[in-house]
Amino acid sequence: MSEPSEKGEDILAPEKAESPTPIRTSSEKPVKNQVPRAGADAALELLQETGGLHQALDPEANRRLVRRIDTHIMPLICIVWLYVIIFISLAIHFLQYIDKTAVSYASVTGITQSTGLKGNEFNWVASIFFFGQLAFEFPTIRLIQLFPLAKYTSVNVTLWGVTLACLAACKNYAGLLVCRFFLGALEAAIVPAWVLFTSQWYTKEEQAFRVGIWFSTCGMAQMFGGFFAYGVATHVGKDSNATLKGWQIIFLFLGLLTAVMGIVFWFIMPDSPAAAGFLDKEQKGLHLERIRHNEQGIGSKTFKWSQVREALTDTMTWLYAFWVFAANIPNSIATSFGNILVKGMGYTNEESLLLVTPLGAWEIVALIGLTYGAMKTKQRLYFCIAGHIPAIVGAVLMATTERVPALVGYYTSGGIPIGWTTILGLQSSNVAGSTKKVTVACIGTIAYTVGNIISPQTFQARDAPRYLPAKISICIIYVLITIDLVVMRWVLDRRNKQREQEKAALGNEHKAEENHEFLDLTDLQNREFRYEL
Repeated sequence: MSEPSEKGEDILAPEKAESPTPIRTSSEKPVKNQVPRAGADAALELLQETGGLHQALDPEANRRLVRRIDTHIMPLICIVWLYVIIFISLAIHFLQYIDKTAVSYASVTGITQSTGLKGNEFNWVASIFFFGQLAFEFPTIRLIQLFPLAKYTSVNVTLWGVTLACLAACKNYAGLLVCRFFLGALEAAIVPAWVLFTSQWYTKEEQAFRVGIWFSTCGMAQMFGGFFAYGVATHVGKDSNATLKGWQIIFLFLGLLTAVMGIVFWFIMPDSPAAAGFLDKEQKGLHLERIRHNEQGIGSKTFKWSQVREALTDTMTWLYAFWVFAANIPNSIATSFGNILVKGMGYTNEESLLLVTPLGAWEIVALIGLTYGAMKTKQRLYFCIAGHIPAIVGAVLMATTERVPALVGYYTSGGIPIGWTTILGLQSSNVAGSTKKVTVACIGTIAYTVGNIISPQTFQARDAPRYLPAKISICIIYVLITIDLVVMRWVLDRRNKQREQEKAALGNEHKAEENHEFLDLTDLQNREFRYEL
C-alpha cells in the first residue's frame, strides 16, 4: 500500500496544527534537542524534560522498571497476578465482563418471572446493551483523547456501576431496556481505553501477553459469576419470604462493587507515564527509551482528521473489524445464553450455573498459555490460529451431540477469545498515530457491538432447547474467522517485506529523523514502522 499524504488537524484549533514531517530517508543530519511540534506525541515533550535522548538502557534497570510497572498498572485492570493482590483485589475489566454475564445468571434466578418477560423479550434485554454502546462509540473517539484517560475511564466505570445497581429496582420490560441501554453507552470507552493503556506502558513484545493476562479475567468472571449465582439461587432464590429476589442481589452486589472500583481507579491509575507518581524523572526517561521502538509514543491530544481517514481506508482496520464482528455473533454461548444452552443439554437450573464455570477455566488456560507462547516465539497469529482449532471442533460437538460430549464442546469453544486478545494486541502494537489508534479501536468496538446485537437473535425461542440453527451458524463462523487471521498475517508480512526492500534500496543513505518515534506518525506514514505478526 502506498504511503498516504497526511496532515494533522486539531479540531479545536485547526489554524495552529502542523503537518507531521515524514521521516528522513536521506543523509541529512538529524536534528538534536528538537522543539516539540504541534500535534506531536506527548512523549516528545517529556523526553526533553527527562533528558532521555537515546539513553543506554541497562538490562537490569529495564527488568526492575518492567516489574515496577507491572505491580502498579496490571493489578488495576486484572486480578490474575496474585502476588500483587495487595494493591487491588478486583479489576475493572473483570467487573466489566461480569455485567454482561449477570443477565445470564439472573435469567435462572427469577428475573423473567419478576419483570414479566415473555417470548423473545429476554433476547432484546440482552441486545439493547449493545445498541447503547453503538450509539456512544463515535463521541468516545474524541472524548477519550480530550480528557485525561484514566479519569475519563473512571467516571464511566463509576456511573456504569450505579446504573447496574439500578437494575435491581426494575419492575418491567421497559425498565430493564432503559438501564441496559445506558450500561452499553457507559461501556463504550472501555476497550479503546484498555488498548491505549497497554500501548502506553509496554513494548510490542510485552503487549500480547499483557493483553492475554487482563483479558483472561473474563474466564475468572465466568467462574466467579457462576459460583456466586449458584449460591444466590440455592440460598436466596428458594426463600419465598426473602425481601430481595436472587437477581436483585446479583445486580446490587455487582453494581456497587463496580462503582467502588471506579472511584479507586480515579485515585490510583495514572493517565499516562508522564503523570505516573510511582516513577521518578529518571525512570520516566528510561521508560520512554523502553517503548521507543514501538514507534508510537504515549499519546497526543491533537485530533487529526487525516488519521481518521487513514483508519477508514486501511485494509487492516476492516480485517480486524470483520473478525470481531463475526466472532461475537456466537458470543451468547458464553454470556447471555450460556446457562440456557447448558440447560438445553439436559441439566437442571442449578446444575447449569455450576457447569458453565469450567468454560472460564478453559479460557484462562487457553489465553495465558497461547499468549505466552506467542510472546516467546513472536508468532501471535500462528498461535491464535492454533487456539481456533479446538473451538471449531467444540462447535461441531455442540451441534451434533448431546449431554457430556456437547458439554465438552461447549468448554473447548472457549478458545475463541484468544482471537479477541490477538486483535486487541495487534491494535495496540500495530496501529500507530494517536487518533488512528483510537479510531481503529472504536471501529472494532462497533463491530463487537453489532455482532453482539445479532448474537441473541440467533437463539430463537422456537429452536429451544437444542438451538440447532444457532449451533450450525457457529461452526461456519469459526471457520471464516480463522481464514481471516490467515489473511491478516499475509497482509502484515507483505508490508514488512516491502519496507525492508525500501530500506535496502537506499543503503547507506538511509537515515531516520531523530525522535521520529514520538512525532505521532501513523504506521503507514512511518516507513520505519514494522508490524508484529
